[in-house]
Amino acid sequence: MAAPGVMCTCRTCSKARVTLERIFNVLDTYGWLLDSYVVDFFQEQLWKRLPNSWRTTLQTVSPDEFGKWLAGDISCSRVWPLSLLTLRQVAKNLQLNRDYQNDENVWRCNGRKKTENSLENFVLECKNEGLHDSQKKHNLFLKHVKIKKRHEIQQIARICADCAQESNAECIIDVGAGVGHLARSLAFKYDLHAICIEQDALLSQQARKWDKELLVSLSKYLPDLPVNVPQHIPIKLENTDSDLSETIKDIRRTFSDNFNVNKKKSGFGIVGLHPCGDLAATLLRLYTSQCETRFICIVGCCYMKLTLNNPADVSNGYPLSKYLSSFTKHELSYTALEVACHAIESYCDKLKTGNYEDLIVHAYRAALETILIKQNSHLRHTQVRNVKVTRPITFEQYCMAATADFEPNLRPKDSDLQNPQIKCYLNQWRQIVIFGALRTMIAPLVETVVLLDRFLYLSENNLIPILKPVFNPRLSPRNFLLLSMKNTK
Repeated sequence: MAAPGVMCTCRTCSKARVTLERIFNVLDTYGWLLDSYVVDFFQEQLWKRLPNSWRTTLQTVSPDEFGKWLAGDISCSRVWPLSLLTLRQVAKNLQLNRDYQNDENVWRCNGRKKTENSLENFVLECKNEGLHDSQKKHNLFLKHVKIKKRHEIQQIARICADCAQESNAECIIDVGAGVGHLARSLAFKYDLHAICIEQDALLSQQARKWDKELLVSLSKYLPDLPVNVPQHIPIKLENTDSDLSETIKDIRRTFSDNFNVNKKKSGFGIVGLHPCGDLAATLLRLYTSQCETRFICIVGCCYMKLTLNNPADVSNGYPLSKYLSSFTKHELSYTALEVACHAIESYCDKLKTGNYEDLIVHAYRAALETILIKQNSHLRHTQVRNVKVTRPITFEQYCMAATADFEPNLRPKDSDLQNPQIKCYLNQWRQIVIFGALRTMIAPLVETVVLLDRFLYLSENNLIPILKPVFNPRLSPRNFLLLSMKNTK
């Protein structure tokens, strides 16, 4: 178990603490943008809450021009309000850089004695040489895997394999494994002993089926392929303060019963590819508290599902670090955490190309909100059907689809849809699109807070964290990998 140590004073950890402090200074003034519900845009007149100078300028800005400005396009010749320019620059300076192709965007704690394990570079080599020489064999691993997932698995599997080699481990647990795509790469490509932990038994069942399918396909090309079929455990790791020793015993028993484990390599690594909500925090606690854990690789997601104020016997998902917990104000709202899960790159692309039909729907939803509240105040923020926009639709079509599950007397009437005030709201759709873009501009600050909090948590436990973008953010909006490896030599 890693004993908590004194606050690390290395340049990176010091920068992380200063960055957190500055972000909350920004959020003190502009956090309301993230805390607001876009559905309340008309009901609470959110546009009027913007500074006067912003409204004057933004009133005449087209979405495509704003998208270019937001992306930093220097061809924009308009004179922008100084406070808006400043906010854009401050947000850019404080947020984690999402460019996965630039090695300078790596955050690495340098305060502890350097481990024997190399954290500077990744070997990134496929350990099973028989799988190097054929694209056809490689394609076998892509079956059933979506393009986004292919990109992620290719990167994370290589990094996990390198960590396993560097930390002298041959076992790994994939938590939140789903149907086991990542585990199959770890097992068959990199010859690791993999255990998949997934609370949905049906997903585990499907994973076993595809394990066998892949093994049969590979055996046609490599009859002597070492067989390390992943093992699947349908359990849920609870985010409580209860002892995890029984879970560790089950994991250890599964490894010993199903694999020929070298006793000198009996420790295991932890990987979580987009663990939802509190699961990432649970994995970090497992890693810091158990001596058997050798390394951890996690890429977070679903920040809005983090628990912020739990009962005494349940651990918070945020904040984790003692430093951030000491802040008088460290709260993040559900809406702020939710918008932090979206990609600013995709939003800018839609604005710049004029492909924002699905963004206009936010205006439809906000206008519908005023109708529903007028019908019955209890309908405020009520759940409506998610309407996917694959082609332009009218407001009437949207309302009928969104309220299809409502009682007939609660659905909008023709008179509601033809109301002049509603027509006026709909003509303000550009305001809502730009308001959403303003939120997207500062949302990366919230993700930065969550990730630097986790970074400092590992540092405070005398471990060496690394935080780096590893995925293309346009394919994988949550593209930061948090990595740590223990010194086992």
